[in-house]
Amino acid sequence: MKILVTGATGSIGSQVVQQLRARDASFRAFVRDRSKGESLGVEFVVGDFDAPQSLKAALQGVDRVLLNGTPHEGLVRQHRAVIDAAKEAGVLHVVRISTRGASATTDHLFGHWHGQADDSLQSSGLGWTVLRPTYFMQNLLRNAESIRSGGRFFGAFGTGRVGFIDSGDIARGAVAQLTHASPRSGVHVLTGPEALTFDEVAAKLSARLGRPVAYVNRPVEEVIENMRKQGLPEALLGSFRGMFESFAQGAASQLSSGVKDLTGAEPRTLDAFLADHASAFR
Repeated sequence: MKILVTGATGSIGSQVVQQLRARDASFRAFVRDRSKGESLGVEFVVGDFDAPQSLKAALQGVDRVLLNGTPHEGLVRQHRAVIDAAKEAGVLHVVRISTRGASATTDHLFGHWHGQADDSLQSSGLGWTVLRPTYFMQNLLRNAESIRSGGRFFGAFGTGRVGFIDSGDIARGAVAQLTHASPRSGVHVLTGPEALTFDEVAAKLSARLGRPVAYVNRPVEEVIENMRKQGLPEALLGSFRGMFESFAQGAASQLSSGVKDLTGAEPRTLDAFLADHASAFR
């Protein structure tokens, strides 16, 4: 059985690569940059979702595909191209990384894109598994500098609880389905084991670092304006606004058993994640 890993150098894909290599699985990575492919130390092909011939070459002899990529305006078109090419190549099963709350009818742009791509996969005739994770623990690392220098980090999440998940657990769920003799079809929501507010995250950081760390909640429009000044496209700003507002209202608070269902093991706690990454915050 041969596996193709797309998005192989990202936060999830790179861990899928590591885990497949540890299992001595037969796979290749699909990358856009040759130097990044070489850095993985595994079989890889250089290509682009918008280049049909590169997809055809990458999928030759492949039985299963991890379909994964960063949300952007071309996501639906590109993922449909991969799905069509996979079907033509005789691929048996596709595992797609989506997002919690994905729906073709939502007005949240990221969720809308993912929902459309999910629908395309589900109607393709291929075997399929869709993973919908919530907020990554790794996103907290973006606040490392402000925590180191000022003991504070900022956001617009209010007091909403979030089922933070380690991206390594998302990768474990994907790998379990990519390598299992009979993958579990369907949509699987993935969360960590506890729903925490960002104030509670700050308290855990304080305990881990032995000094005060505070979460500072800012008005949504202030955060959006800062993103606008940084050059983020207007369409994406609306999606971030929707995410902040929905998270503050508790949209990401419900926990699921998805990780254990797929892997047989409980998801990692935030305490374990912070223990592994404490040096980044110090």
